[in-house]
Amino acid sequence: MKQTALLGRTAGLRPAQTRRLERLSHRRHPEAFGADLLSLQRLAAESCELELPLSLVIDGRGLCRLLWVGPLEQSGRLLERLPGGPRRQGSDLRLITCVGRAKQLEPHGSEAVVGLDLDPQLWLRYAQQPGAGGLWSAAAYLPGGDPSHPWQQQHEADLSELCQWIPPERPTLQPRAIQPSGIEQVMLLVLSPSDPETARREIAELEGLVRSAGSKPVGLVVQRKASGSPQTLWGEGKLREAALEARRLGASLVVTDRELTPAQARNLERLLDLPVSDRSELILDIFAQRAASGAGRLQVELAQLRYRLPRLVGRGLSLSRQGGGIGTRGPGETQLEKDRRAIARRIDKLQRDVQKLREHRARIRSGRHGLQRFALVGYTNAGKSSLLNALSKPAAGEAVLAENKLFATLDPTTRRISRPDPAGGPPQTLLLTDTVGFIRALPPPLVEAFRSTLEETLEADQLLLVVDLSDPGWAEQLNTVHTILDELGSDTPRRLIGNQIDRCPAEALQQARTLDGQVLFVSATGGLGLEGLRDWLFSEPTPLT
Repeated sequence: MKQTALLGRTAGLRPAQTRRLERLSHRRHPEAFGADLLSLQRLAAESCELELPLSLVIDGRGLCRLLWVGPLEQSGRLLERLPGGPRRQGSDLRLITCVGRAKQLEPHGSEAVVGLDLDPQLWLRYAQQPGAGGLWSAAAYLPGGDPSHPWQQQHEADLSELCQWIPPERPTLQPRAIQPSGIEQVMLLVLSPSDPETARREIAELEGLVRSAGSKPVGLVVQRKASGSPQTLWGEGKLREAALEARRLGASLVVTDRELTPAQARNLERLLDLPVSDRSELILDIFAQRAASGAGRLQVELAQLRYRLPRLVGRGLSLSRQGGGIGTRGPGETQLEKDRRAIARRIDKLQRDVQKLREHRARIRSGRHGLQRFALVGYTNAGKSSLLNALSKPAAGEAVLAENKLFATLDPTTRRISRPDPAGGPPQTLLLTDTVGFIRALPPPLVEAFRSTLEETLEADQLLLVVDLSDPGWAEQLNTVHTILDELGSDTPRRLIGNQIDRCPAEALQQARTLDGQVLFVSATGGLGLEGLRDWLFSEPTPLT
């Protein structure tokens, strides 16, 4: 088994340079701590000739496991070549770097981030040439808790002295966060609007989405909108801060509050050296987890494929590698093209299946002629499912799932609601449908894929716009719902239903009356106002058939 690996910017090395570096990587160093002075001096000579920094990763037995040519830019290739698994952190590793032409020894930028990912016992950094008087500038660093200085200097001396120096025990002031089994820890990267209250609500909504996806938000990095760049949306300094903060908190994923273009996503992943998901991908993931029926899974898959198709470029080396064997010679066909073609075929099939689903639901609706149809619509987590359960009074085990969670319900559910006729005739019956909730900046692929589901809303005789009056941002949420309905071409009459009246301030009640003089106030969980809402539903005229 090969003891060490030579990686980094090795493409332009001459054979003689490669052989010398390989010989250096096979030299032994003292066990447990320190380094071989002669090996480091020869490494510095190679750094001078190449005009590049060089780094050694040494294990507890004094064996060099990796010699990296050039700056430490990304962690993936470095960590996967270390013994003991792809991410052997801490343990007995030492990191030694000849900084090349750099004038300062302190790690900064991407080097500091990669060093935190490696998490060595000690990082020894030294200049490529001795200074005046023959002293060779060198310093030893340990991880620190200050985001502006993630590596704290422990000792600065001549290189020969540091090669014999015994480092202190690692500080335990801020240990790395341990990720609970099965729970992904997420750091939020946010572009903040100028209004503080709006910014607070948007951040709270993003945190709610992360929790709904089964992950845990552990950190937040915020930047004003105007100071970003088109290539990344966030400034380079802010992204360095985010990368260091993610390492400090133990985050394994970064989620942005803005939809990213494929190029922006690649740039962010390169600068943060972590997987990045945008808000749209997060919502799609929640829908994929919540889809319980075959129709729901079908529509979610279609939305995900439409989202991913333009984002295949650059998602790994295998997507741009030429195939081999009979039929692939000549111009050939890249793996990326094959993947695109396979996804396009799958999208075509799913579109046909969705069309069949749309026709099936249209036939079901045609069988309900003569009955008044109402649809509960509104922002996600406004209480639509709870209101449907409260009005329909389902039997045990037949209630619609109602949780304090974003997008708890995806599939449309229609219930028959009946009451005795006051004139002594047959019972009066109407249909009430609960549909998927809306949200700000709903991803277009999701809207298109769920159009057959949203038709349950568009075909209703009246829309009941449910708002949670206890939410401070309910008025903006209502505007979002109106905007989405207008974009879908809905001209169905709308009636405002103010929910959670037992938990809202009095100002919210007055504001709702100002927006809609005929607003109906209820509390789905408290049972308030339900009889008045039921009387109004049955007082509406039955449509002509």
